[in-house]
Amino acid sequence: MKVHLIRYSTECLILFTAFYFSSCGSSAKYYLNSADQKYIKGDYDGAIKDLSTLIEIDPENSDAFFKRGKAYSYINMHQRAIEDYNTVINLNSSFSQAFLNRGIEYINIENFSAAITDLNKAIELNPETSLAYFSRAYAWSILGNSKNALEDYSKAIEINPYYVQAYVNRGNVKSILDDSKGAIEDYTKAIEINPGEANAFMSRAGDLILTGNITGAIDDLTKAIEFQPDNYELYMRRGELQMLIDNYKDAVNDFNFVIKKDSSNSAAFLKMGLSKINLKKNEDGCKDLVRAGELGNIYAYEEIQKHCMKK
Repeated sequence: MKVHLIRYSTECLILFTAFYFSSCGSSAKYYLNSADQKYIKGDYDGAIKDLSTLIEIDPENSDAFFKRGKAYSYINMHQRAIEDYNTVINLNSSFSQAFLNRGIEYINIENFSAAITDLNKAIELNPETSLAYFSRAYAWSILGNSKNALEDYSKAIEINPYYVQAYVNRGNVKSILDDSKGAIEDYTKAIEINPGEANAFMSRAGDLILTGNITGAIDDLTKAIEFQPDNYELYMRRGELQMLIDNYKDAVNDFNFVIKKDSSNSAAFLKMGLSKINLKKNEDGCKDLVRAGELGNIYAYEEIQKHCMKK
């Protein structure tokens, strides 16, 4: 009888152990699938909760830490994301995506040197990842190393010739280096790939101004406004350009829009006032100049002296 009990206990132990591992595997799959579904729906808190439960069950599950790091990133908990990627890398030091993601998180917390170190490792492990070169280029540009930034943006484009944001960012670097022609070429390429890329139109407008193409810049700002109709800064820039080509009526319309969005914008009142004066609407224009002065614009009273004081 005693032998039978021992034998029975051993069988139970074997059965229990098998059931436990089967249960762990099922639980891992369940929580990973559940977290994935919540992640897709944008329920990042729910995904984090599922993954945290899985990590309690299986504290060496690198997938769970990796996915939780991604979810933390989406809710701007960048330090927590870095901690999870640290664990992933400790568990698997050849996981290139973990180095890439941690590098991006370091960019998010503005630790650009650490970002470059991680992105170097990501590229060493997987040299055909365009996002790694793009991210490293961004870090180089923030650190003022335009040469390296250009090389990395170019490499990202070599790997992915349709990488719109890489063209835009490379154009920005070229613009900083006073290569307006090269910058315009990159912005134009970005627009060819994605005609809805508002940033490319905005950036190209700036370089068109530098090359003296004011009407082209106005056209680009008009296109950008189609995609961002509430961005009053675009109206402000376009209004200023309208003034340069003596198109004061359209300038007034642009500055009016700015003032509707920001009634304390003294520069808009000043320039609208000057535009009205150029349209021979001196009384209304002078009221705008006075309002600009009341709002603290230091140039308003000089213009009032010129245009509004009886001589």
